[in-house]
Order: sequence, then structure tokens, then C-alpha cells
Amino acid sequence: MGIEKRITIKELAERTGVSVGTVHCAIHGKKGVSEKTREMILQEARRCNFQLNENASLLRRGAQNVAVVLPKAQGEERYYFRGIWEGIRKEADNLQGNPLNFQYVESEYSLDEISQELMDLYDREIESIQGLITVSDDKDASAWARRFGRLGIPTVLISSYKKEESYVNSVKVDHEKAGKLAGEFLYYALQGKKGKILFLTGSNRIFSNTRYMGAFQKYMEEYCPEKELICVPGFGKEEIEKRVRIVLEKEKPLAAFACNARNTIHLCKLVEEYPDLSGMLMVGTDVFRELVPYFENGILTASIYQYNREQGAKAVEILYHQICGKTRDVCEEELPIGLVMKYNYESYVS
Repeated sequence: MGIEKRITIKELAERTGVSVGTVHCAIHGKKGVSEKTREMILQEARRCNFQLNENASLLRRGAQNVAVVLPKAQGEERYYFRGIWEGIRKEADNLQGNPLNFQYVESEYSLDEISQELMDLYDREIESIQGLITVSDDKDASAWARRFGRLGIPTVLISSYKKEESYVNSVKVDHEKAGKLAGEFLYYALQGKKGKILFLTGSNRIFSNTRYMGAFQKYMEEYCPEKELICVPGFGKEEIEKRVRIVLEKEKPLAAFACNARNTIHLCKLVEEYPDLSGMLMVGTDVFRELVPYFENGILTASIYQYNREQGAKAVEILYHQICGKTRDVCEEELPIGLVMKYNYESYVS
């Protein structure tokens, strides 16, 4: 006799003509489903001998599964997400002995494609996870994060900008303050000097990047209207290298600012090729080991630290308190920002 294939929650949704989320609410007794629909789903579940995934039974035994879904710290994603992963793993290790089972999903998808990983997780694991830590810094990822939150799954977003969802937690820095801090530093450092400022604006697909670059640009327009900004859009080496080279060769900027980690490291590498730009003031974003040589040789003057390790650790703490019932309040934690230079980078590098 062959082994009967067990039906999944996704297949049950297809059989009943409703969404995966509706099936999840029905079989777990959650709100948001009419009694008629709930009974229809449960009848179909009984008819096809539907059983919850064995992992879901961990909930009744005290253990709860937490999925951590973030871009893998590789390629250009490593500069920022390495620190976040370090913070998450360290704080999770500190919780050993507590009923949380962390499942690390180190996604091959990039920051602006992470919605694909969340969609896959929703279809594959929705019946067996009781907590989620992720990033949703664009429209599509935000929509998927909301779906988890609406099902009553405690969800913490890192470095993300939510709207008014009362069921999703977040931990981040204030990117408007970060943009103003970069502008303030350049304002005082460049007083009395004439010249143009190269501004690597990053990606307008990323919510936090948009707020960051907008705040910097607004500050410079208000306090340094005489300093022309040469704006170069793009997110990473392939998108910025050619245009940045043209600016460095033709304009010889007085200063430069990059409002994300990947553009910061690539700008440092490019400036290194032009010895006549040795006096250019440069402000970057984030502090990671690949930047150490550029702090040391003076190419990178300063960098805005976004407390990424601390964001990762705080996300675990928030989720733990919610899952274990220490708090039911949805929170929005805001961590500080810092200005890092040559003689203090060692305290922040990841």
C-alpha cells in the first residue's frame, strides 16, 4: 500500500476557493472569517483528512517557530545586512532555553526583491510559524508583511517604513535625521569653500533610501543653496560606476555624499583611482570592515552609522516579549544615528 500524500494548507485553500490566509484563520479559530466560510473549510479539511504540519504542534508543547527572512550577507547586500544578522544571531543565542525556535532564511533575493521570499514563505510555512522578523522597505514587501500581521503572527520589521498598520512592529533609525546629519556635517566642514557636491542618491524604490536622500537634499537647499548638488541615481556598482567616473573626471567635486552602504564602498574605490581628488571631503553610510582602509587613508572622512547590529538585536527582543506574552502592545522602536570618523570607527565596524 502506498503512503497517502498529506494535503497542504495551500491545497486546502485551492479546494475551497479561498485564500491561504482565510484557511489559516479558519483552522486556528482566528477572527476575520464568517461562520459559514469557516464551517465550509473545516468540512473540506475533515473530508480530505487534512492535518496541520507537525511543526505546528510545537506551539502546544511550548516551543514556537520564528522565521527570520532577510537578504543573505553576500555580494553588495553584505555591507549592511552582515551587521543585522550578527545582532539577530547574538541576541537569539542569549535566549537559549526559552521556547523560541529560530529558522534563519538567508535569502538569495536582494533587498528590493525580498517580497518573493516572503511570498514563498507564506505559501510554504504559514501553518507552522508563530513569529516573523523581516525587512519590507518597498511596496511589494510591505504588502506581504501586512498579510502575516493580519493573521495574528507577531511580525517585526527592520529598517522599514510601515504605514498605519497596528499589527506590525518595527525597529529602525530616523532616516530624515540621518540625512540632516550628513548635511549639517558638510555645512560646517565646507564653510568658505566653493565647489560642487557629488550626491549619490541611491534607489527611489527603497522607502528608507527615499526619506534619507530627500532629507539631505532639503537640508542642503535650505542651508547651502550656493553649493550645487550633482545628483547621480543608482543602487550599486553597475548602476553608478560609469556616471560617477564622468563626474569625478570632469567636475572635480569639492565633496561627496553616498546615502547607502554599497554606493559608499564603490565611491571610495573609485576616488582611490584619482590622486588629484585626495582633498575631496567624503561622507558615506554605515560602518563595515571593507571601509576600514578608507577611514585609515583619509579617503572616507565620515560615515553615518545606522546601528544595524543593534536593530537586529532589538528586533529579537521585541518579538520575544510579544510571543511570550510579556507585552501585547505593538511598538515602533527608533534607534539613534551616529557620525563615525577615523578615530572611533573601531567601536562600530561589523
